[in-house]
Amino acid sequence: MSTDTIPASPTHAATPKPKALANGIEVWCAFDELVPTGDLKPNPRNPNKHPEGQIALLVKAIRYFGWRHTILVSRRSGLIVAGHGRLLAAQSLGVSLVPVDFQDFASDADEMAVLVGDNRLAELAETDDDEIAAILKELDGQIDLDLTGFDASEVEKLLPPEDNVTDSPVPALPDEAFTRPGDIYVLGNHRLMCGDSSKPDQLDQLLAGSRIQMVNTDPPYNVKVEPRSNNAIAAGMCTDSPLMSPNAKKAMHHQQLDVERHPEKAKATHKKLRAKDRPLANDFVSVEEFDRLLRAWFGNIARVLEPGRCFYIWGGYANLVNYPSALAEKELYFSQAIIWDKEHPVLTRKDFMGAFEIAFYGWREGAAHQYFGPNNATDLWHVKKVNPQSMVHLTEKPVELAVRAMGYSSRPGESVMDLFGGSGSSLIGAEQCGRKAFLMELDPLYCDVIVTRWIQLGEGRTAKVIRNGSTTDVTDCFLRRAAENEAGDEVDLATEE
Repeated sequence: MSTDTIPASPTHAATPKPKALANGIEVWCAFDELVPTGDLKPNPRNPNKHPEGQIALLVKAIRYFGWRHTILVSRRSGLIVAGHGRLLAAQSLGVSLVPVDFQDFASDADEMAVLVGDNRLAELAETDDDEIAAILKELDGQIDLDLTGFDASEVEKLLPPEDNVTDSPVPALPDEAFTRPGDIYVLGNHRLMCGDSSKPDQLDQLLAGSRIQMVNTDPPYNVKVEPRSNNAIAAGMCTDSPLMSPNAKKAMHHQQLDVERHPEKAKATHKKLRAKDRPLANDFVSVEEFDRLLRAWFGNIARVLEPGRCFYIWGGYANLVNYPSALAEKELYFSQAIIWDKEHPVLTRKDFMGAFEIAFYGWREGAAHQYFGPNNATDLWHVKKVNPQSMVHLTEKPVELAVRAMGYSSRPGESVMDLFGGSGSSLIGAEQCGRKAFLMELDPLYCDVIVTRWIQLGEGRTAKVIRNGSTTDVTDCFLRRAAENEAGDEVDLATEE
């Protein structure tokens, strides 16, 4: 038996003291002896396997907590009955002494039953995920959550990075836009401009001298999403329509094939065009034009993003071909891809349904990058996608994606930028987590959507537009237009020529 046992002392009752030290590691559990690891004999029939990941966590826990459990050894056989993993962890740590509890067993059958049941009985317990989440939330920031045994992916599912994240309702597209190109809206602490994010002068107008500490953006260009609904076909929203793209060199004519296979697709099912019925502007552009746009957008990001600050640029698998080289050319370091698990597959015409998207994550070169998230965050984000039936924008993202990115890569009060405002999820996320958002949106109709969504977020939200050098409060105007849009008569596309 080791001689480095610490005698109990009543004078230390207020300050817990370990029962012993084993090679410098505190021993808190009751034990019979501190035994050299070389004297212990694993049971050759032990059915419980211990992967490297588990041993690494046990090593981490023993270093942090000390010995809280013994290794149980049978006096009858001299073999380990429980604690094979702890012995492996001790060997990995390089320690020579471990706390051992010697126990008597009436028979080999009793010993073997405890060997098998030690892990199995614990596995049969049911867990309360809500209570676990509450406990993890209390522990977050106090200890490394890996010490609980939950891996980073499990923690991320149970413990989102921000509380009270909500996807505020997205208002429907108006029939006609109030917004004009060049308009700049002041929405509380945020700014929105109807303009072209590839134009440096327009971006300068939006920012008005502000520097950007983080970028979260989702270029919708060249997504090649052809509207395939009955309404789109009935309204003539096809790939070779000027509404689709004046730069398109080749029309795909999927709609024509749809009608040939299913003639009923030519008949409208709704009286009013929905988001899924409307094509995205410039969604079908040539490879050369798209490359030019990429370099213009990324060049603008590099020009206004502070060195060392991070960007999240969302895209699909096809962008793995063109994004990295364009980012590198503009000295935007692409560190890794973050995978968004949509938690529900998206119907496609491909062999496999789509269930993920990618965020190209990195930072502007020139300084050490700044990251403010936990050390156990993973590159797999489980966030439920927006219900397709309620989508107003074809590439609409959940607010939680924006909030999560902002929480990891910006501080409260800092400025974040989205070059493609869409439905305004970045702005809503910035408002919810205390950041200042700068949004650019090319389409006046979607600018209207963003402004209306902002105003409807809650009482006291105002909107001012800067147009032709004059600033005007348009809050009441947008509230009135939203009410009229909801109550207005719908156009029956089935009878419209």
